[in-house]
Amino acid sequence: MAKKNSIGIYLIGMAVIILGAFLPLTASKTFGFNGSNVITAITDGTGDLKVASILALAGAIAGIIFSFVKIKGFPAKLVSLIVSIAGGIYMVLSYLNLNPIAKGLGKAFSKIAGTQPSIGLFLIIAGWVIAIIGYIKEGE
Repeated sequence: MAKKNSIGIYLIGMAVIILGAFLPLTASKTFGFNGSNVITAITDGTGDLKVASILALAGAIAGIIFSFVKIKGFPAKLVSLIVSIAGGIYMVLSYLNLNPIAKGLGKAFSKIAGTQPSIGLFLIIAGWVIAIIGYIKEGE
């Protein structure tokens, strides 16, 4: 049998998501990294944005916990990843008033008062991709 890595790819992906949550999600073209992060959205956001932010962050935290704690017969790591991704998608749709569906994400991001995606958003998306690859490669 092959040895399992002590730190899995899935766990790294979830950690990258949490790191991205603390960094700015948007950046102004003129002022640099001054956008809000997920923590700001949880504390200062409105109803839908707050719920979506909590789901995205809680899913990543649960994914890290379930990397160490196994629940027999229940794909907890997969559920955590799905909750995090669903929360992130819901956050984008709430933040942009559901315009990405009709106009596309590119136009919607340019609509946000002169801001563009920033390092936090890119890290969160990269973390999701890493966690998906890790889950597929490592399994439950």
